[in-house]
Amino acid sequence: GASMDYMSAAGSDSGERLPACADARGAAIFAVASRIWESRKDLRAGYGSITHPEYWVWLAWHGLDEYPDLRACWFETPPPYLLERGSGSDAAPRSFLRSGAVDWRRCLQGLERCGVPAETARLVELGIACGRVLRFFGRHAATATFTGLELDADAAAWCRTNLSFARFLHVPPAGPSGLREGTYDAVIVPELFERLAPAAQLAWIDEAARLLRPGGALVCAYFGARVVERWVAGEAPGGVPKPEELQAELPRLEQEVALYFVLPPCVSAHPENAAWARHEDASLIGVTFLTRAFIERAWTTSFELLEVLESPDGWQDYAILRRR
Repeated sequence: GASMDYMSAAGSDSGERLPACADARGAAIFAVASRIWESRKDLRAGYGSITHPEYWVWLAWHGLDEYPDLRACWFETPPPYLLERGSGSDAAPRSFLRSGAVDWRRCLQGLERCGVPAETARLVELGIACGRVLRFFGRHAATATFTGLELDADAAAWCRTNLSFARFLHVPPAGPSGLREGTYDAVIVPELFERLAPAAQLAWIDEAARLLRPGGALVCAYFGARVVERWVAGEAPGGVPKPEELQAELPRLEQEVALYFVLPPCVSAHPENAAWARHEDASLIGVTFLTRAFIERAWTTSFELLEVLESPDGWQDYAILRRR
C-alpha cells in the first residue's frame, strides 16, 4: 500500500485506557505502547485516544523504527522462507508489518461499516499466512475471539507458536472450514482472493455465509481496476503474468469479469520452499483479477454489498458485505 499521513486529528484525549490483555506478548506490547503514548504530546494531540486505530498504525509504521523496546517485544516476523511463501520473493519484514497495518485498518473500516465492533467480535480470517493482518487485532484479545484459517500447514503451525492470542486451523484450498454454523460476527479475507482461483473463492464466499450470523460482516480485498492498470504499466511485482500478457487478456477480463493466471512451480533459494513446492497442489493458487461486476453478481447471493473501497491505498480494492 501507499504511504499515508497517519497524523489526522482525532479529537481531544478521551482518557481511554487499554483493557488488560491475558496474552503475555500482547501485554508487553501494550505496556510499551502506553509508555510511548504518555511520553508523546504530539501523538496524544494527533490521535486523541490510545485506543484510536491510527495510533496503532503509527506504531507499526514509525514506532518500531524509533523505539527499540517496542521492537524487542513486538510480534515475531516470520522466517524468510515463510515470508517469501506468503508475500513473494521480494517480501521484507518492514513491508510485511506496514502492509499488515494498512490492511488491518481497512478491515476495521469494513467492520465499522457493518456495525460490528472489533473489540467484541468473534472474527475469522481466511488466508492468514503468518498473521500479517491478524496480529493487529491482537490488541482486542482481552474481549474478542479470533480464528485464523490457512491453506499452508507450515504457516498455520508457525502462527500457533507465535500468535498465541488466536487459534489457527489448516484448511483445504476450497474449504470447508469445519467451524460451527452461524456463530461468527465477521469474516475477513485481506489477501487470499488475490491469489485464489475464482471457483475456490466462491466456495469460500458460501462458507463465509454459513459461518456468519445475520448482519455479520464480510470484508475481502481483491485485485481490481487500479491493480490491473498498474500491472499493465509495469508497476507490479515481477512474475506472472507479464504486463504484456495481462494487456492481451483485458478484452477477456471485460467479457468474463474475472481473470485467473496459474503460477509456475515455485523456484526458491530456500530449501524449505523447494521441498514444499514439490508436494504442494498449486492448481488453485495463482493471480486473480476481478471486476466490480463480478463482485456484484457472484458475491451477493447471501450478502448485501454495502461498499467497495476502490484502491484507497493505491493498490487493491476492498469489498464490504453484510450477511442477509
